[in-house]
Amino acid sequence: MYKVLIVDDEYYFRQALKISLPWSELGFQIAGEAKNGAEALEMMPEVEPDVVLVDMNMPIMDGLEFIHKAKELGRKTKFLVLSGHSEFAYARQAVQLGVFNYVLKPINEEELQGCLLDMRELIRTERRGELELDDLRKQASEGLSVRKEQVLIGWLQGNGQDISGAEQDRLRELGIKLEGLHYRAVVVDLDANEERNLEEGMPIRKAKVQEIAQHHIQSAFPCVSCHDQDTRLVLIIGSPDGSFNSLETICERIRLNVQNDMARTVTIGVGNSCEAFEFIPVSYKEALIALKQRFVWGGNKVFVHSMLTETGMKVGLFSVEKRSGLLMFMRVGNLSETEEWLSRFFHDARVQKASMEMLLLAGIEIVSTCLEFLAEASQSFEDVFQNTTQPDMIQHVQRMKTFNELENWTRTTILRAMSHVHSRKPNRAAKVIEEVKLYITRHYGNEELRIEDIARSVHVNYNHLCFVFKKETTFTINDYLTEVRIMKAKELFDQGEKVIQNVANRVGYADANYFSKCFKKYMGITPSKYVNQIQ
Repeated sequence: MYKVLIVDDEYYFRQALKISLPWSELGFQIAGEAKNGAEALEMMPEVEPDVVLVDMNMPIMDGLEFIHKAKELGRKTKFLVLSGHSEFAYARQAVQLGVFNYVLKPINEEELQGCLLDMRELIRTERRGELELDDLRKQASEGLSVRKEQVLIGWLQGNGQDISGAEQDRLRELGIKLEGLHYRAVVVDLDANEERNLEEGMPIRKAKVQEIAQHHIQSAFPCVSCHDQDTRLVLIIGSPDGSFNSLETICERIRLNVQNDMARTVTIGVGNSCEAFEFIPVSYKEALIALKQRFVWGGNKVFVHSMLTETGMKVGLFSVEKRSGLLMFMRVGNLSETEEWLSRFFHDARVQKASMEMLLLAGIEIVSTCLEFLAEASQSFEDVFQNTTQPDMIQHVQRMKTFNELENWTRTTILRAMSHVHSRKPNRAAKVIEEVKLYITRHYGNEELRIEDIARSVHVNYNHLCFVFKKETTFTINDYLTEVRIMKAKELFDQGEKVIQNVANRVGYADANYFSKCFKKYMGITPSKYVNQIQ
């Protein structure tokens, strides 16, 4: 519906005009009425009429003056003059002011209706043209933005060349004015937030971060920005003399501004300065390397590549004995001991300041151990996480951004896998298995311990016990007994015991040589070498 304002000093004429035409059927609604031009002029901003029916001869402010001042408001309102025969000259003057048309009084309803329909079509045509023009402008702007992004991403990927004169003109058209400068790349990435849906509203958040970053950077340096293939914000910064002294301070302001304004955090990686256009990809890669420090040290920080030092242990975290220990706890089904193992493992990794590469490798190895445990129980990852769409687990670990994320996800995965596997065992069989494990825990130091003794203790036939134990645990009672003895031996060595024969006797081995063979089979190293490592 198009809004109509009636301006006439005759009250009864206005009332008659409102009921003389089927306004809604014509696509109009009466939005207001005024008795003179001055009153109508005050109403214009509030009513915002599409069409004004205006009389020429009115007190205070006549029609001509009103139309002239109304047009100065800048609205695209259409005016239709209602004029008597004696005011015909005024009506013609009004047409010269850009009035759509005039209708002589007394009003001919068919003539007025025809004028209104013509005005309606004109308004529709104009607005359709405006929408099409807006669409063209938007498409042109978006196309320009896309081309600009493509150029900048090409720079980051090393596709840049020396900038010729023609290339400089093209870059200026795209709003890129960085020729002849020293360059430096900065990468700004939103930190993960587990309490929110990361996808919902993400484009808006990224646009806001870009706005904040550009505001701070552009006040000090020439700068262009884009989002790389992983949707991280990349700022390519220029400096005429290669001086970037205030850049780290500005990055800190960006970080704090995002945190205060958006209640979110970002981590920022800053590459080193380069003197030539073609070395921008090098600075970009350095910024990414700096950004990766978030995995070890956490997010909401600024990491400058030139300030990084070669830190972190490079030796493996997940040794053979650690793997054996974790696998045994998972097989036994003791959740508390497994949780303790995981807590101790990640605590040690932090204390040792392991490198990010070693942490990721350890995460992958722990995941592989979990998959092995599930395979032993004839289960798969999909069986455990039935309602979860899970990508390739190795890739999933590699994409993690923080140490805490790796630790929390690993703990959840391991414990859920254990709960799933052990909850599927029949109650009676599970009870028998637990009794066997408890008996072994109490008597593993007895070198004469036999399976017959264990079967009698749980009141189960020897052959049936061996079958049930193997079926429910996927390994034999002897294998389990050996594993318990070896792990207990490891604990004794860790506690400071150095005499191998003494340890062998305490865990149920009369023959130290046979004990050494068993220890190496399970731990991948001889007892003597293990003791020397501890020392």
